[in-house]
Amino acid sequence: MSTSNSSALPGPGSAHARMATTIHIVSLLRFLAPIVAMLLVWEFCVRTGLANAAILPSPSMILVRGAELLGFSHADHSPLISHILYSLVRAMSAFILGCMVAIPLGFLLGLNAFAYRWVSPIISLMLPLPALAWTPIFLVIMGQSEATIVWVCFLGAVFPILYATIQGVRSITKQSLWVVRSMGARRRDIFFKVLLPGSLPALMAGLKLGMAHSWRTLVAAEMMAALSSGVGFMIFSARTYMDVSTMFVGIVVLAVIGMTIEHGLFGPLEKMTVRRWHNTGRVGGSR
Repeated sequence: MSTSNSSALPGPGSAHARMATTIHIVSLLRFLAPIVAMLLVWEFCVRTGLANAAILPSPSMILVRGAELLGFSHADHSPLISHILYSLVRAMSAFILGCMVAIPLGFLLGLNAFAYRWVSPIISLMLPLPALAWTPIFLVIMGQSEATIVWVCFLGAVFPILYATIQGVRSITKQSLWVVRSMGARRRDIFFKVLLPGSLPALMAGLKLGMAHSWRTLVAAEMMAALSSGVGFMIFSARTYMDVSTMFVGIVVLAVIGMTIEHGLFGPLEKMTVRRWHNTGRVGGSR
């Protein structure tokens, strides 16, 4: 009888899980509280006439317009979701392409001092240059097309990732490499247990910056190069009819998607890698 009663009692594991859930909920509420307060003040200003609704629509008006664009009344077609999907495909394609180029090149330049000396001035020259400055050139070469948008976003993503990867690799001391080599570590072990974990904090920051640059560049690129789709195109085309509510719907969508990518994609990835390895005092190796 005592055995069954003891098994029914909650163990320390379940108490720890409840505590972790409570902490996450409190953290989420703290994060959302300033946003909710801003929206309430915004709504109040429009409702009381302190702000012109024709220029600055209230959050409730934007929400209603967003529901219309989502096409709840027409389940077979949603203009807003269509624009979002086009933009996401373009941005993610450019980001993935940027990672495929920047990360291997960054490790190569970070490990090879001679190559770094030759390429570093070019990176310093290109890094502060806005990717949008290349848009007219790509428009002349490729016209208004998907390729133009993707390549412009690629230039927005590749240099932050490349620079962060180089700095992350160069931050690893030679002594660390000498120690693991003297212990007979293979090149594969050196990469996965020293180079990659050691450079990961800087690399993760570069990935966040690269994705943010790609996402911001996408909007302007779609305004100039997109023919009929994309959130940037939706915002730009709405100006023709002075449809301010649609413009704000696009702005809100861009902000929400950007925040979702930041916290939904990079947050768990950072938790599984950077925080796991570095908060425990480990750089690579098995747990």
